[in-house]
Amino acid sequence: MSGFKTIWVRYDADSSDRHQLFFKEHSVRNQEPEYPRSQTLFVLNVPPYATTESMKHGFAKLCGDVRSITFSNAEGFKTAYVVFTRESSLDKAMELSENCVITLSSDENACITGLEKWCKEYTDSLRNEQAMKKGIEEYIAAYDKKIEDSIAKGAEEDDNGWVTITKGKKRGQFAPTRKESTIDKVQQQEEQRKKRKQLLNFYTFQIRESKKQNLAELRKKFELDKKRLQELKLKRTFKPF
Repeated sequence: MSGFKTIWVRYDADSSDRHQLFFKEHSVRNQEPEYPRSQTLFVLNVPPYATTESMKHGFAKLCGDVRSITFSNAEGFKTAYVVFTRESSLDKAMELSENCVITLSSDENACITGLEKWCKEYTDSLRNEQAMKKGIEEYIAAYDKKIEDSIAKGAEEDDNGWVTITKGKKRGQFAPTRKESTIDKVQQQEEQRKKRKQLLNFYTFQIRESKKQNLAELRKKFELDKKRLQELKLKRTFKPF
């Protein structure tokens, strides 16, 4: 592990087993904005039971305030990016002794593992029914109020900021009667639509009858061919080969 320094990590103070971490300053040609230069530590071989909170608490206790910790691998041994708040904290981290030990779980910061961790993750994934119901009711009430205000003003505004002016009255029992010319035009359009439908049905009927007639002719021809073949057999003039 050329260029890397080492440090030890253990689960809690009572653990006899220790795990070795490899780290160095994260400095590459194309530095990512979320991992600023002179503030980011690149850590390898992070054990699966280590969490972001436990690692953050451990490095903050030894080096200084930690802004964030990001794991690049979700399962198994992980790679971590430790971003410190100040550059001086990174300098302290680079000066840590190889015999230094980070304790992940303590009274100040508990590192949950195993069944307890799974139960907590499941509980955190559940939504509070009462809070969800309250949020839905508040949203519906706000939406109804917005619609009422819009109707009262006689204008409706969409998501893009456009305002549609609407009439105060809608077509109903108090709507003005239509003109005679308009009624005649609507009736003519309805009659033309019915005629087109009738013609369509008529053409469909013609096609169906034509198919039936064609099928009847084929059957008649088939019967005539059978009769002719029978006559040839009786005359013994039928020579298939």
